[in-house]
Amino acid sequence: MIAVAAWERLLAGELLGPFAKTLYEVAVTFVIASLAGLTAGYLLWRYPLFGKAYDDLLGALFASPVILLYPIFLVVFGRDAKAIIAMAFITGAIPIAMNTHQGLRDVNPIYLKVGQSIKLTRRQMVRHVLFPAAFPAVLGGLKLGLTYVLISVIALEFLIEIGGIGTIASKGYFWFNTEELYLGVVGAMLLSMLLIYLLGKLEAKLLSHE
Repeated sequence: MIAVAAWERLLAGELLGPFAKTLYEVAVTFVIASLAGLTAGYLLWRYPLFGKAYDDLLGALFASPVILLYPIFLVVFGRDAKAIIAMAFITGAIPIAMNTHQGLRDVNPIYLKVGQSIKLTRRQMVRHVLFPAAFPAVLGGLKLGLTYVLISVIALEFLIEIGGIGTIASKGYFWFNTEELYLGVVGAMLLSMLLIYLLGKLEAKLLSHE
């Protein structure tokens, strides 16, 4: 009966506002994290000394419980969406940067020599040789980054309670409102399924052009 009641509230549209808020936070964070992660991964590859110096550091930071620093982000950014986006950005950008760096390092040197032999510019080399060859690793990083962004956003909404799907689950949990809790859980599942579906469609489209 509890699940049925939660489903009725879902059909009544009570999830639309929080769903849109969480989707907005995830989308903005993922775009920023992707741009920063791809750029950082390229720079780590472009300057091997920095790559060797910071690759292990990024791995250690990725393995650490960064989410425990959320009170500091609340002080710096305030108790609003900016704090959530800033913190989720870190958890999303790190795996993207690491996978991009690894993918570029694994590119066959012969591809680079062929590009140099036909006198490609650096920009052409990056666009037509490096990133296409490293595409599987880069895509894996983007998937991982999206997953961690989604987890971080919902977890922070749960902790901070400033709106979104995580706040619905949080209120249901702390006020022993099982319907509210189910509604938040269902919302998180639906959002996860939507993002995975969209990323799968994008992957299929990109692969079809190769």
